[in-house]
Amino acid sequence: MFRKVLSFAVVSLCLFSSLLAHPQNKQPSPDLQGRVVAENIYENPALGLTITLPGSWHLPPNSATYSDPDPSCTGPLCGNPEINVAIESKPESDAHYKVYLAGYRLPAQYLNRNRYPLKWFAGIMMADSLGRDLVPIEKQTAIQLDGRPAYRLLAARQGETTARVLGYVSEANGYVFLLVGATPMSPQPLQSAIESLKFQSAHH
Repeated sequence: MFRKVLSFAVVSLCLFSSLLAHPQNKQPSPDLQGRVVAENIYENPALGLTITLPGSWHLPPNSATYSDPDPSCTGPLCGNPEINVAIESKPESDAHYKVYLAGYRLPAQYLNRNRYPLKWFAGIMMADSLGRDLVPIEKQTAIQLDGRPAYRLLAARQGETTARVLGYVSEANGYVFLLVGATPMSPQPLQSAIESLKFQSAHH
């Protein structure tokens, strides 16, 4: 049985808090954790991914964790993800954005996109994951992230039309990943930053 990766309701409150507090979690390698450079650029070497974010950002202590895969699970999305990171804008920043990144390294058989299309993974990782406080304001939509296929889902609070949570599923370097942005204010700067992310050209 495949597990859904995240609840957007959890994302909106303290995303990844349960994963980050998991007692068996340990500090991940720098490649899995990634880093913030020049105040606003997040780089993740495992994915070959770079995002230039609005404002000043940091990796809070214990904001990235790693757990060994569950050997009893044979599906592609088992247990905690190998990449499991939360970054946020600094407290003194005008905006209070957060970004969460979860990535699973896929077994070879799940890299066959004819049999397991990315849309299938996006459906598992995003669909039916809204809590009672959030509703989708856009259906799962096919987009491109730096020329690569991806899927997006935007969610808002009940009665609102402004997105508070921005969800994306894509893949890189043998990982399928979920990237989630949370914003209490205008989502446009964060959405533009995420949708302008770059992958290392050597991995295209």
